[in-house]
Amino acid sequence: MEQTKPIFTQEGHKEDVKNRLLDAAEALFCEKGFDRVSVRELTAAAGCNVAAVNYYFGGKDKLYAEMFRRQFGTMIQRNLDVIERVMSQPGVALEDLLRAVMKPLIRRVIENETGGKVIRLLVREILNRQIDRELFARDMKGQLFARLGRVILQLVPDIDPDRILLVVLSFDGAILHPFLFMEFYQEIMPDLTIDDLLDHMVRFVAAGIRGYAKPNQEGN
Repeated sequence: MEQTKPIFTQEGHKEDVKNRLLDAAEALFCEKGFDRVSVRELTAAAGCNVAAVNYYFGGKDKLYAEMFRRQFGTMIQRNLDVIERVMSQPGVALEDLLRAVMKPLIRRVIENETGGKVIRLLVREILNRQIDRELFARDMKGQLFARLGRVILQLVPDIDPDRILLVVLSFDGAILHPFLFMEFYQEIMPDLTIDDLLDHMVRFVAAGIRGYAKPNQEGN
């Protein structure tokens, strides 16, 4: 009797090649920038045929965008997982949530981890209007910001629910500055440690969120 090939073989090979190309893209684009990386260089690093970029992604620009989408999706899911883990614990304080969300992101930058470099590059490309910001904004608001807003309201219920998105955006902004400018922080504060930075950020953001809720508490 003729033996059929496993149905996953072709699809598994396709995903393997795509992931190798995405891994190569992350390393090369973060090091050299989009314009200075050739398709031949990408496929050589990924160990695949030079036609693979067009075949699997439709061109270098679409591979570039998919590289961001992969890391962006991973970042959102990691944050959602962190939020669920923290909020499942008894006696959670606002500071516990803030620290849990901030710490992995800041550590990825300080340790110069690849995912952190890709997200930093993504932010710069969005600011320079090289990437469709609407796609990423929808994902961020619809998934991460919505969940983060709900848990902040749970921990600080006196915040006006109609203003919670502004609170979340301000929290995100507090993370974004050191995320983008960590080298500058380290230049002007060479003795700054990740624990010192996190302690400061948690205290600063928590005070801001609680202070924002006070007018509602006072009936103003």
